[in-house]
Amino acid sequence: MSFPSALASTSRCLKRTALSQRATPVTQPQTRGISSSPYGRTHVWKHRQRKLPNPFVPQFPQRVVRADGSTFIHYTTSPRSVFRLTRDTTNNPLWNAARWTNEGEEEDLVTGRLGRFNRRFDGMGGHASDVDWMSESEGSGEAKEIAKEAARDIAEQSKGAKGRKR
Repeated sequence: MSFPSALASTSRCLKRTALSQRATPVTQPQTRGISSSPYGRTHVWKHRQRKLPNPFVPQFPQRVVRADGSTFIHYTTSPRSVFRLTRDTTNNPLWNAARWTNEGEEEDLVTGRLGRFNRRFDGMGGHASDVDWMSESEGSGEAKEIAKEAARDIAEQSKGAKGRKR
């Protein structure tokens, strides 16, 4: 093979590789180097994963004592274990209008502290609506006087203990 023919064959080979490279051009993704926003990209935040997990919010059991004495337990973020209500749906005139119109008297016999007392001591004959049930029990007048004195002593002790915590 002569030198010119060898040169011609290599040039043809180079032309073929050049043509094949032109046929499959390397495409790059279409991205703009400049933002279309008038503020640039300073206001665009990249989404990064948090370094710490979400904080754990503690849930505490809380016993709620309603105004009528009924209780229920629910879970809250407040660490107070007992929450006593003085005004709730049972004694609020807006939420329980029947109580203020004397329509709820028979309901009171069933619900709340009075209803619980009546259900507990139902078979014994004493009801909360019957005030004189103690006078029916046997006993002398001395026992009644002793009970009254004990009640006075307890009342005096509770008056003196108002400023102290129990």
